[in-house]
Amino acid sequence: EKLLALLTDVPWEKRTARFRCVLALVTRDAPSGPPHFFEGTCEGRIQFAPSGDGGFGYDPLFVPEGFEQSFAELGHEVKNRISHRARALEKLRNWLQSVAASR
Repeated sequence: EKLLALLTDVPWEKRTARFRCVLALVTRDAPSGPPHFFEGTCEGRIQFAPSGDGGFGYDPLFVPEGFEQSFAELGHEVKNRISHRARALEKLRNWLQSVAASR
C-alpha cells in the first residue's frame, strides 16, 4: 500500500522496477580469497493495483518485462524460469560447469 501511495501520480512508462539477486561464493581452494559474485536481474514495472494470488512480497505488483501478468499471476514455473534468482543461479551453474570442465 505504501509503495502504491508513493507512485500514485507516476505514469506507467515511469513505473520501472528491478528485482536483483547477488550470490556470493567462496571456494575451498581460496577460502581467504575474494568471493565470486553472480548477479541476476529481472526488469519490469509496478502495476497500479495488485493482482494475483501467488508469490509473496511485491509479486502482485511487479509485471516483468515482456509479460502482461504480475509475478503473482504467472505461476511458479514461469517465475522460476525468468526471476532474478533464476538468472543468478544460472550464472553460478555455468561458472561451476566451466570450472569442472577445466579440471
